[in-house]
This record gives sequence, C-alpha cells and structure tokens, in this order.
Amino acid sequence: MDYDRRKRYIEGNTVRKTEPLRRPKRQEEPRRQAKRRRAPREKIQYVNVLYAIFVVTATCMLLWSCVNYLQLQAETTSRMKNIAALEMKLEELKKENDDNYTRIMTSVDLEYIKDVAINELGMVYAGEDQVILYDGKTRDYVRQNQEIPKEEKTLIDQILGNDR
Repeated sequence: MDYDRRKRYIEGNTVRKTEPLRRPKRQEEPRRQAKRRRAPREKIQYVNVLYAIFVVTATCMLLWSCVNYLQLQAETTSRMKNIAALEMKLEELKKENDDNYTRIMTSVDLEYIKDVAINELGMVYAGEDQVILYDGKTRDYVRQNQEIPKEEKTLIDQILGNDR
C-alpha cells in the first residue's frame, strides 16, 4: 500500500491543506490564570512609570537648558549694547578733549608771554654754560642719575641779588 501511495499524485493546481493534530487544551486553575495575567500587567506598569519619569526628567533638563541659553543670550546682547554705548561716549569725550585743547592752544599768545617775561619780570635767556644736555631715551619722564652740579651763585640768586 505504501507503494501505491507514493505513486499517486494529485491533479490540479492547488495542494490540499493538511490539518495538524489538535491537542486538547489543558484547563489551568483559575488562580494560575489570574497570576499569569497580573504579572505582565505589573511589569508593564513598572516599565511605563520608569519611562514616564525618564521623559519628564529629560524634558525638565531640556527646558532648563533652553532657559539658561536664553538668559545668556540676553546678557550677551545687553553687554554688547553697553560696550557700544561706552565706545560712543569715549569718542565724544575724545572729540571734546581735542576741541578744548585746540581752543586753549589758540587762546594762548606765546609772544605776549615772552614780552611780559622779558620786559616786566626781567627774565633773560639762559647762557650756554647754564644748559645741561642729557640723552633721554623715553619721552614720558626723566630719571636723574647724578647730582646736578651747583654753582656758587645760581641764576635766581643773581637776579634777586642774594649772596650765599
């Protein structure tokens, strides 16, 4: 009979479906069924709570970062405006200073000062022996390395007629 079975074939373009053997379901106790249903639910709830906590924490951190970024941006903007205002004030003060310097320099009559010093105060030009030359490398101050040689009578003493 096995031989006949192997030689047989089915005509047509569809294959018949074979049905698997069905085993009868075991009836579980109602307690076990309840435990099986409850355990996955508790696990799912625990995972959902952890996920919700993670999402809330991440959202809070993101909002905190955004608020800090906006505060820093506002602070930077206000500092830039302050710097621009100070630069404008500096330019105005420089212009005012230059204007005052020009006004003062034009108001001073050096010829009048020379005339008063020579004619009214009796001042004279310094002689060649009274001038001491020095080699100054800097322009902002002079450092005295030696004592200036003293004469027996200084120019002021000669003018005032004081004897030492």
